[in-house]
Amino acid sequence: MFTSKACTTTCVLDGMPVTLTYFPDSTLLRITDASGHCVRETRWPAPWRTLLATLREFGAADARNQLSTLLDEMPSASMPESALA
Repeated sequence: MFTSKACTTTCVLDGMPVTLTYFPDSTLLRITDASGHCVRETRWPAPWRTLLATLREFGAADARNQLSTLLDEMPSASMPESALA
C-alpha cells in the first residue's frame, strides 16, 4: 500500500509559533503549537504548494487573526488544481 510522506512547515500565526503538517493522501492539515499540542485539525482540499503560497501572502500582509482567516479562506475542493497554483 502506498503511503505518502507528510509535508511540514513551522511559522508564526496569530503571534504563536505553530507547526503545520499536511498529509496529501488524506488532505488532513494538523496545526500544533510549540509544545506539540494539536491546536486544530481540518481538511485542506488544495495542494501543499497552495498552502505555502497562502502562508507567504499572510506573512506579507501582516493580517490579524491569521489562523482563523487562513482556515476560513480555504480553496474550494471543486476548483481545478491549475487554478489554485
